[in-house]
Amino acid sequence: MLSEEERAEVAARLAEQRKKVPERDGVALTTELIRRKAEHNEGMLHNLEEIALHQLDIDKIESLNHCKCLKIVYLQANLIRKIEGLNRLKELDYLNIAMNNITRIENLERNEALVKLDMTCNFVDLDELHTVGSLKNNTLLDDLYLTGNPCITHWDAVEPGRYRDYVIATLPQLSRLDGTEITRTERIKAMQRLPELAKQLKQLAPIATEKRRQQRLRWEERTRKIASGELVITNETTDEWCPEVRVEDARELRKIEEEKTEYRKKAQTDTLFGDQAPRERRFFKQDGTPIQMNTAKWPFSIEEDAMNVYIDVALPKFLDSAAVDADVQPLYVRVVQKIAISEGKRDNTLQLVLPAEVSCDASNAKRSATTGHLLLTCPKLHPVTTSKGPAKKKTVPKAISAPPTHGGLLEAPKDLPAGSGLKGSVDLASIVADGPGAKAAKARSKEAEEALKPTLGPDFDDEDDVPDLM
Repeated sequence: MLSEEERAEVAARLAEQRKKVPERDGVALTTELIRRKAEHNEGMLHNLEEIALHQLDIDKIESLNHCKCLKIVYLQANLIRKIEGLNRLKELDYLNIAMNNITRIENLERNEALVKLDMTCNFVDLDELHTVGSLKNNTLLDDLYLTGNPCITHWDAVEPGRYRDYVIATLPQLSRLDGTEITRTERIKAMQRLPELAKQLKQLAPIATEKRRQQRLRWEERTRKIASGELVITNETTDEWCPEVRVEDARELRKIEEEKTEYRKKAQTDTLFGDQAPRERRFFKQDGTPIQMNTAKWPFSIEEDAMNVYIDVALPKFLDSAAVDADVQPLYVRVVQKIAISEGKRDNTLQLVLPAEVSCDASNAKRSATTGHLLLTCPKLHPVTTSKGPAKKKTVPKAISAPPTHGGLLEAPKDLPAGSGLKGSVDLASIVADGPGAKAAKARSKEAEEALKPTLGPDFDDEDDVPDLM
């Protein structure tokens, strides 16, 4: 037996341990968490139809009522103790809430479109099995999973099949239970046994309640022994499976993961000195020249004409314009995305050096509602004015006068030598090779060839005694 001093010491340890234990079992389901998990829908919640929130240590269903278009919700492998916060999801078709700490089925009456409900491996016992009747109003419910709950083990130990018959008779709209088809014969037999099963369940309910209370007391006693040092946990120590043990295991795993994350942050540093404070961001060089930077990695373009400079920044489409600050200076432009200090991040900044000096007061900014692009129009302080030179006059060419004709035939120009000009008529006699003028034509062609041959001059004398050149 422990003395009074030892009991007081143990009580003080337990009180101190209760202070260290957080009020919540796990992580809160916030709007920011839902938005991060809705990346496939670009973070939009008003038209979100499917969300996966499994294995996040969520201990309470909240913030989902804002997503009224949800049809599929995955909440398995969390620390949820109660079904709630789903009453506004009128289009909810499939709810997976397996492997949680739920002890009763409730608050699903308003989900008229519910077709499939998965509650595998929860803690619904015989004292709360009657709550399955709350699903009678879900007339479209076709598939139900309750495998792994204590009610199945405890009732089937008395007589196999009673749990299944009770659920089938209570919910006549079901066509599948725990992945097995419900036959017509099975349904008729279950309906006939329903009064007997309901009576037996009423008798077994207090026993299940007492078992749960005893289990809770055993867990508290075990916690006290661990705090006082009477019980040392080793790899061979086993725990009685209950919601409290699941919560404790989740906390230990979460603590280990947080330590690993903190260690990675210390190890992954940009400099050799991990403990050194981050360097202050500089926007200007020592001589006052602005520094170009794009920490946000936004695509951009700069164009200019004679009068203006145009900066087009491709901001994220769904980034709120109130979270963006654009500052135009004579020599540079700075666009900043404001981030909450609680997130522990720096502001995303885009600073660009302008190709010409601009007027700050006359500049304007426009945001596209379709693409999200930000267009800055900055008038130049010294615009380039150009004037066009006089246009050259095109000279109209004079018409070429036709040569004089005589009787419809072309005549030779007067300035040409005789015999070399055009004839007044066509010599038809020279067209045919064997005609009367063919010989005269050949003679004329030979004379023309001789005239075209090169000569050595009138004083050249071809002596017969001189041999020919090779």
